[in-house]
Amino acid sequence: MKFSFISPSPSSDTPDMVVTAWPPLGMLYIGEVLLANGIEVSILDQAARRFSMKQTLDWVKKENPDIVGFSVLNSSAREAPRLAECMKKENPNVTIVFGNYHATFNAERMLKKYPSVDVIVRGEGEYTSLELAKCLKKNGDLEDVKGITFRNNGKIVSTPDRPLIKDVDSLSFPNRDLVGAEYSSTIYGVKIASKKFTTIVSSRGCPFQCTFCGCRKFARGLWRPRTVENIIEELQMLKSMGYEQFLFVDDNFTLNVNRVAKFCRRLRKEKLDIEWFCDSRVDNCKYDMMREMVKAGCRIVYFGIESANQRILNYYRKGITPEESEKAVKNARKAGMDVV
Repeated sequence: MKFSFISPSPSSDTPDMVVTAWPPLGMLYIGEVLLANGIEVSILDQAARRFSMKQTLDWVKKENPDIVGFSVLNSSAREAPRLAECMKKENPNVTIVFGNYHATFNAERMLKKYPSVDVIVRGEGEYTSLELAKCLKKNGDLEDVKGITFRNNGKIVSTPDRPLIKDVDSLSFPNRDLVGAEYSSTIYGVKIASKKFTTIVSSRGCPFQCTFCGCRKFARGLWRPRTVENIIEELQMLKSMGYEQFLFVDDNFTLNVNRVAKFCRRLRKEKLDIEWFCDSRVDNCKYDMMREMVKAGCRIVYFGIESANQRILNYYRKGITPEESEKAVKNARKAGMDVV
C-alpha cells in the first residue's frame, strides 16, 4: 500500500502569500504515522518544487500510489480538483482523498461538486489516514473509519468525528527530508528567513472564539500543548541537522505565559543558538514575557490586531481592545523584538 501526498500550488488568481513559505507539517506528521505502520509514503510540495501541472501528474504516475492525498486550503481549492480530475482520467483505480481546513469545512459540497474526489478526511489526519489506508487495503467498510466523508451508492455519508489527539507528545517528529525541498519563508515577496529554515508546532488549537478563524472549529476550541522537554528534543535534533531559524506555527503560541517562560529558560540553558518567530495575541503580551522571548532568540512576533475599531472587534468576538494592541506593540519594541 502506497500513500502519496500533494500540497497543491495556490491558484493563479491567489496572491503569492505562501509559495515556498513553509513545509507541509500536517502531511509530514501523517507520513510518520503511516511509515511506522508499514505504509509507503511520498510527498510533493508542488509550490516549493515549482512543479507545473504536467510535472505534478508525471510525478504521480512515477510514484504509482494506491491513494493520493491532497492538502486543500482556500488558496488551492481550485487547483486540487483540477489535478484530481486529471489523475482519475489517467488511473481510475486510484483513490483521491482531500483533507485540511477547506476540505474539512466543505466536505459534502466538495464531494457533490467533484466526482473525482472519493474521500474527505475531516480534522486531524494522522490516525484517520492510517485507518483509511488499512480499510482500503483489505476492502473494508469505510463506515468503520471515524472522521471521513465519502460516497456510498450515490449517497454522501459522514462518519462520526474522530477524537482529537490529546497527547501531542506521542506523535513522532516529522521527517522534513520527505519533502525534498528547502524553504525560506517568503511571504508576499518578503523573505524573513535567510538561514536554513523550517517550521515547528509546540501546541495545537486555541480556546478563543474569534468568528473569522477556522482554528477554533478545526480544533473544537481545545488547546493541547506539547511539553517543553519534547519541544527542546525536536529543536536539538533539527539543530544537529543544520537548521538555524524556526517559525512556530501554533494557533496560540503564547497562551500559557509560564510555559513560554519555561521554554525560553530551557533554550538558554541548553545553549541552543537559534532564531525563532511566533504569533501572539495582544492581550497576553506582557513586557517580561517578551523580554524572555527575545533573550532566548525570538526575533519576529506576529500580532493579530485585526482592527482598530472596537465595534468591529466585538463583532468578530476577538476579545481585545485597540489599547491592548498599542500596548503589545510597545512592549515588544521595548523588549528588543527585531520585527513586529
